Amino acid sequence: MWRILVAKVLLFLLHPIFVVLGSECQWVAVVNRFNNLGGNRNIFSYQHEIKKVDDIFKKLVDSAIDADDKDAKYLSFPYYLKINLSCSTVDSEMALRTAHYTGLRPVVTVTFEEPVHSVRKKQEQLQIEMTGAPFRMEGCDSEEVCRMCWFTPMPFMNGSVVMDVTVASNHLGMTVDDKRFSININGFTRRNRASFRIGPKMRALNRFMSLSDPSRPLWHTHIRAPVLILGDIPRSKVVLLSDTGYDDYFPIEVGIDSCWIGSIECRQRGFSNTVRDCIATESTLFIRQNQLVYYFVGHYPILHMRGPSSELWTRIMNNICVKRLNPVFFTGNDSEYVIVLGEGTHIGELFLITIQDGIVNSSGSLRVREKTVCDFLNLHCEIEWAVFSANENKFFLLVNDQGSHFFYLVEFRKDVYYKHLYDIPALIPRAASDGGFVLLLGNEHYTNRTLEPRGLALNPFSKIFYIWGNVILQSNDMASYIYLSNFRGDSPIKYFVMSFTGNIAFVTDADEVWVMKEGSTEVKKAYPSDAWNVYNTLQVMEGSPDYDLAANHSLVSVFFDKDGMQELIYKEDPGTTGKLIKRKFPLDHILTYDQMISTPHKGMTHNRISYIRFTHRCPFAVLRFVDLPFPQRYTRMEHYRAKPPEVMEKTNFYDVKALVVYQGLVYQLLQLHSAYHRSYADPVHDPTWRWWKNKKQDAEYYYYLASNMKSSGGVYVDMANYVKIYNLRPNNVLPKTIYLDKEQTFFFSVYLSIRTTKQSMGETAEENSLNYMWLTVLLAHPEYIHADLQRHELISRGSVLYKVIITDSGMYPRQQLSGKELLKSSVNLKVAHSGMNCYRYAEEGPDTQGSDTIGINIGCPPGKRLAFDITYTKNYTTEKNKRYFDCVKPDPEMPCFYFSDVFYPFFLIQDMVTGHSGRFNGSYIFTIIGGGAFSEDNIRYFTPEEILQYNTVTGRETSSLIWFRADGEDNMTSAEGFHVLSQASSGILWVCQQNSPCYDILPTNAFTPDYFFVLKVSNRGVDQTTYCDYALEFIVHIHGLPLSRTRSVFLLQVSMASIFGILLLYIVTLSVGPKVKVLISGVFLRLEQAIVFRTASSLTFTSSFTSQSSLQHAASEILRSHSPPPSRKADAPGASFMH
Repeated sequence: MWRILVAKVLLFLLHPIFVVLGSECQWVAVVNRFNNLGGNRNIFSYQHEIKKVDDIFKKLVDSAIDADDKDAKYLSFPYYLKINLSCSTVDSEMALRTAHYTGLRPVVTVTFEEPVHSVRKKQEQLQIEMTGAPFRMEGCDSEEVCRMCWFTPMPFMNGSVVMDVTVASNHLGMTVDDKRFSININGFTRRNRASFRIGPKMRALNRFMSLSDPSRPLWHTHIRAPVLILGDIPRSKVVLLSDTGYDDYFPIEVGIDSCWIGSIECRQRGFSNTVRDCIATESTLFIRQNQLVYYFVGHYPILHMRGPSSELWTRIMNNICVKRLNPVFFTGNDSEYVIVLGEGTHIGELFLITIQDGIVNSSGSLRVREKTVCDFLNLHCEIEWAVFSANENKFFLLVNDQGSHFFYLVEFRKDVYYKHLYDIPALIPRAASDGGFVLLLGNEHYTNRTLEPRGLALNPFSKIFYIWGNVILQSNDMASYIYLSNFRGDSPIKYFVMSFTGNIAFVTDADEVWVMKEGSTEVKKAYPSDAWNVYNTLQVMEGSPDYDLAANHSLVSVFFDKDGMQELIYKEDPGTTGKLIKRKFPLDHILTYDQMISTPHKGMTHNRISYIRFTHRCPFAVLRFVDLPFPQRYTRMEHYRAKPPEVMEKTNFYDVKALVVYQGLVYQLLQLHSAYHRSYADPVHDPTWRWWKNKKQDAEYYYYLASNMKSSGGVYVDMANYVKIYNLRPNNVLPKTIYLDKEQTFFFSVYLSIRTTKQSMGETAEENSLNYMWLTVLLAHPEYIHADLQRHELISRGSVLYKVIITDSGMYPRQQLSGKELLKSSVNLKVAHSGMNCYRYAEEGPDTQGSDTIGINIGCPPGKRLAFDITYTKNYTTEKNKRYFDCVKPDPEMPCFYFSDVFYPFFLIQDMVTGHSGRFNGSYIFTIIGGGAFSEDNIRYFTPEEILQYNTVTGRETSSLIWFRADGEDNMTSAEGFHVLSQASSGILWVCQQNSPCYDILPTNAFTPDYFFVLKVSNRGVDQTTYCDYALEFIVHIHGLPLSRTRSVFLLQVSMASIFGILLLYIVTLSVGPKVKVLISGVFLRLEQAIVFRTASSLTFTSSFTSQSSLQHAASEILRSHSPPPSRKADAPGASFMH
């Protein structure tokens, strides 16, 4: 007893070192609507951009902003992120003003979780970093600051409804620790109202909750669920809803009919209003009441769901007697799942609910050749629990022989097979030693206590499998098991919670909280415990409002999020209606305190000074990760940075217009990211290149205007503040998850040191020796991953340096699109003998060390793509053909290629994460899948049969080929007959044979016909250098298409006939022309004479009084008018003669 007392006194003395000296202020971040700037927290529900902000950007005429740019979209997100400080010992408003004037700015990083099914874009990891803009609230004079806060835009990306927001300091002014917030889109509220679609909101918690209520599990799709739901409140239809990971919550009474459709065939032990088995997925909520199952689809247009959202709760599995719902924590095949276990007439049957794009479907009874698992085992049995492995598309069933204590583990694949894996012992094994585990080999001894399994748990990353109940059985292969004897099972496990990153917690029927580490056999009771009592007392002494010595709270739930282990507590203080508190479970503190309490110690004297010496259970004194590579290449996180525009206001406070400009800039930056999927590679591999390429040369001018306070609109936009970052630093922090492509290597070093002479007073050489420090590696999939450890002993430093090399073996059989169908795996690093005994003190408190887990995704990493290198293709084709003919009307975005020239396509592998862009050197299948003449609007995609005819060797027999290989090789083909090309052999000859779609295109004007071909390039099945299926579709514009031979001969004949006719006519005209001219002149002369004679006769007949001289004069006048004029030489004599 005195040992515990001494340890507690030491804890009280040591506690201020790492707790009290921490920051007294912390960040507070909430969402504000666009038109509620500075107001209280709003629910993040509206999912459409705001377009009525154009007028503000049109005023920025003399700046880097070009509001008339057709490719730019300066819109606004519907929400802002409001950031404040909350301080425990000083006034928060005073702290805000002090922080502002000492240079503190919050740096906000928003990380977008990828959706379950990415409809409009490829899988990606994306985050954007923004700096808070100071904003002064209304009601303050210009010379004083009454109330202020910081604002950043609250962006959302197309397809992402889950966002992590990390608020950090810019390291100026006061010290404030980083804090993470879960800010998600809530699709279960009514539009423009703070009411909920699933039911009415309740007020007082104590009306339906009490301190005697047991805790319950929180079930949801891992990371992907934006709204969490917690039910199982006794005698109540109320559930606790949250879109912030229970930083706040909404008690809702679900709008379902409390009916009990019991029957003889569907036995029910009793009717209850309690809503049980609540499960949250990305778009849908599931609940069970008695044997009835309901679901509700949220309003998420951002997910591009195929089905409508729900207006009322919808009942599913109407004809099934439901016993229990089991969650499926991970997705598969772009879908989410919920397992349904039957009872009554459906006892021993298994059903599966599938959710994809908002469509909910339920299966029939899952069987193999019409046999249930009970038929397979030849038992009258029931399924107690089921686990679905989406990686392997398998179920693992915990089956009980009814009326007995015999349980079986069965593997099941729908319509394929059942496999009996393990007979679970009927009695609890006897712990023969204090090692903490018993190997179940069949020759161990057993107690007389019945072993009662209740459930199963599987970590798909580590492949470690658990059977839990009043014992814990652990296995790495589901065939050999060990019994973890440190958990005695006096109170059976009620629910089992996994972090999937190494930590595990479980809660018993007595609401005891136990913890353990994966890969370890140690199991410890965390609550209630002596260590917990010490921690709770210290928190009360500090004045924490979340802790007290009185038992006026109860445990609601225990779960894991990205911040670690969390607990929900229900408190009833006198005079209140009760409240729900989320607090971080102090796991590291408790493990540390427990070690100090339980570690043996003794008195010793050194230099005539008395000490209390604790036995060091940790084999090392220092553990550090060093030589880590730049993380983005492995974490695949794309990172953007956007700072607020500079304002011309002297106090540096932003107004509403400046914040709108910030919104538009962030929107445009993310819009460029989303639109950066052109099949043609840009000259500069960066999404922001097109944004500023026409304004870069004027950057100094815009800076000159800003430095003289002359920027238009009162804001200055620095183009360098809106960029994509490719070189984030590792900071010697091991990444939680990495991605490995084929034969890719991830390497780093681990530095371990023993204790100094002073630290190891009284220890033996063996207790503090380099030979006592060994690093071990546990691989989840050794067939796909190799790990090498290279040990270097630095004797003079008392240290050991391990170089760790993790390599993909290249044996993973799948080749998929970027980010699709990745194999979940992991590597567990553990220092031997460390267990839960090693820790270090940091500013935020103790941190356990000695064991780390790296999640590994094997396959094609997200963020890689294939692009058509139009610039090099054009240059190389010109060089090879010694010429280049562009179209009559050139298009800089899509240059033309001449039909008669050999076409040499080249491609780039572009890494969207690291910015690397290099030549694609692998093999690929080249296919033309569509085309159209004269315009892209006329493009038609070919049928599979047409594609086969136009691109393969079989098309040569039917004269249907569009192209040939320039090298003439026909044996380099795929199994389907498609040609396999490579960089060394990529020449293409356009032929357009008789039965091809580009044959004999009639021109519509004076220019030769042109054609737009849709080309598809894929390396799937022919390139062995990567796990990536680089599928690319792009359009090539070909001009100068020839006419068919028949039409060409016909046009030649017509042309030659026309030419010969014109030539013959010309010759005839030259030779016969003069004679014809004389003949025609004679004919005209005789005709005139005839006319004159006829005229004279007519005159004689009509008048007998006209003299003969008058008739002669008239005749001579007529002849003169029709005769050609005489020459000048004969003019005078003729005239004198006539007179």
